[in-house]
Amino acid sequence: MLLDLIHAAEWENRSVQLTWVAAATATFLAIYLFSEISSGIFSTYRNLRRKEKLFWNLAVVRGTFGFFSMVIGAWALFKDTELVKDVVYARTPISHFAMTTTTGFFVFECAMVLLSDIYYRQFNLLLNLHHWLSLIGYSLVLYSGSTHFLGCRGLLLEMSTPFSCLCWTLLKADLAHTFLWKANQFLLVHTFHTRSIIECYMWYLTYQHWDHIWASMPSSVFTVLYTQLTLVTFVMTPYWTYKKTTQMINPVDWNFEDSKKHVSKNGHLKNQ
Repeated sequence: MLLDLIHAAEWENRSVQLTWVAAATATFLAIYLFSEISSGIFSTYRNLRRKEKLFWNLAVVRGTFGFFSMVIGAWALFKDTELVKDVVYARTPISHFAMTTTTGFFVFECAMVLLSDIYYRQFNLLLNLHHWLSLIGYSLVLYSGSTHFLGCRGLLLEMSTPFSCLCWTLLKADLAHTFLWKANQFLLVHTFHTRSIIECYMWYLTYQHWDHIWASMPSSVFTVLYTQLTLVTFVMTPYWTYKKTTQMINPVDWNFEDSKKHVSKNGHLKNQ
């Protein structure tokens, strides 16, 4: 049914695009609220501080979006036959759906991060930079009707998100000493290695189609896209790869360094 709606939608109509963005934002908000309501059955969740509960619920939403991105990215990489015909202006119903859903996610994400930063008086530079550039970039892609080819393939960079979210919840559940933790952390680190491959692939696609990209891609999209790609390639992915590799060896919750919970030498969480 969803596929029928996607193919039947009048994607060139601006109001249709905004409706799908709003629907996506509302869906991610609903997932957040469902997590907040249903997670109370877990003692781990009940024992978390309010700030950590917020992060838990966001992790559920981010993990959901991560799986969505992996599906769309895989489709773009292995199944797409239309977008590749024009790397700047080709569009399909699926790519429109992907761009509106992604924009909706980053509307939700940036709003939640902004409210959280204001309330808790904190600021994570890399997280904010990544999310706000993504919101601006995908909004411009949607508005200009261009760059769906690279936009869909770029979603593969979210492949690390579900494993990263599971990593944190396992830490909070006192499971950092288990095989599940080690297996997830191993996969997580290698998704960051794979991210580096995808980033190189994006640069190679740029090299292959440079003349058309330079001549035809809207300058606003070009500026945000390649600013973001430069940052993730040379700053964000290497930094996060290092942090997650370190965390695999020493399972510490570095998202909440002020947490009352720390990790003992044998990998178990303990209260101070």
